[in-house]
Amino acid sequence: MRTLAELKFFSQKKLTGRYGLTIGVTLTIFACDLLLSVLVEYIVPPKSIALFVAYECVIFLLDLLLGMLLSGQTYLYMNILYDRQVAFSDLKQGFIEHPEKAMMLQLPFAVSATIATAPLQLYQFFFYESRNRDLLFWCMVIAMAGLIAQIVLSLVFSQVYYLLHDFPERRVPELFGASAKLMRGHIGQYFLLLASYIPWLLISAMLFFIPALFIMSQMNAAQAAFYQRLMSGHDRRTGSSL
Repeated sequence: MRTLAELKFFSQKKLTGRYGLTIGVTLTIFACDLLLSVLVEYIVPPKSIALFVAYECVIFLLDLLLGMLLSGQTYLYMNILYDRQVAFSDLKQGFIEHPEKAMMLQLPFAVSATIATAPLQLYQFFFYESRNRDLLFWCMVIAMAGLIAQIVLSLVFSQVYYLLHDFPERRVPELFGASAKLMRGHIGQYFLLLASYIPWLLISAMLFFIPALFIMSQMNAAQAAFYQRLMSGHDRRTGSSL
């Protein structure tokens, strides 16, 4: 079984000659997310409580749609790690292969993201001038609870999109359960893997985030390699698939 350092080195080797492709995919997803968010804020400006609720609902739906792009990105990185043919068109696989499941897999992440951001946005837009400390406190408590939930969910259910492409016949609850089963005993390692990239991302901020494009490619490839390691380890331990 590879150490985290070996896993990162292995995944970086797989990216040789493919950074242009992976950076293009990263920029495409970022651009889609940014442009749609700006468009929604222009069409549904949160100038009243009712409009704010409508704005949050639309953002929530867009977050669910983002699941299809994430599914396509996962498919692309799996192809890289498994030495399959890779193309930018792999990104559309999330819209072709069970897009409804990809959206449902995004549901808990979208809910926790809304809980983590909406309360403080609500306070900032409508109650900031009142300086109501009690309201600010409870908004912060709710937002913190959402943030903690988001972190926990992103660790426990981190493998759902990989599992979707390996086991497309399975129902969404089964995919969540399989991810939780795979991650049992490995959450700490996965957290350390992701945390190891934070210093590099902070350094890239001083260089206008340009190095972050390469770092994100390496990070995504390492996550796919982590899934590959989890699956091979599970098969060896149990002698059967999930």
